[in-house]
Amino acid sequence: MKKAQIQMGETIAVLFVFFILVTVGFIFYVKVIKGNIELESEELSQLKSVAIAQRAMFLPELQCSEDNIAIDNCIDILKLDSAQALMRENEVYYYDLLEFSDISISQIYPSEAKWNVYSRKTDEFKSKFVTNAPISLYDPITRKHGFGVLTIETFLK
Repeated sequence: MKKAQIQMGETIAVLFVFFILVTVGFIFYVKVIKGNIELESEELSQLKSVAIAQRAMFLPELQCSEDNIAIDNCIDILKLDSAQALMRENEVYYYDLLEFSDISISQIYPSEAKWNVYSRKTDEFKSKFVTNAPISLYDPITRKHGFGVLTIETFLK
């Protein structure tokens, strides 16, 4: 009778240790998976920010064109002036493209000027990414190019 009780106690002790090891392993596994999910979430946020920046840089409402051929990294100043009003009027359409972001253009050379093209900010953002891109600013009236910077701030929840 005592031998059976001792074997039963040993079996319970072994099962207890086994379940403790399984629990510790499970906790470790959950922490590793949680870390990987956070890392992937951060990468997806950055990719989304880059996608919004690319959409903003290639908006036909802003791009320079010559003989109906778009010029890369060039923004027409006359189009820029009218695009500001157009984006305010069609806020829902541009929200689908640009989401929560702030897009501004600063001219550096030959004179200084600044345009705020699109602005839809949120106070409850998880991450904020800023993308700066050098651009050429074309003035079709004087037919001269200037140098500027396109700044895109994206706010992700």
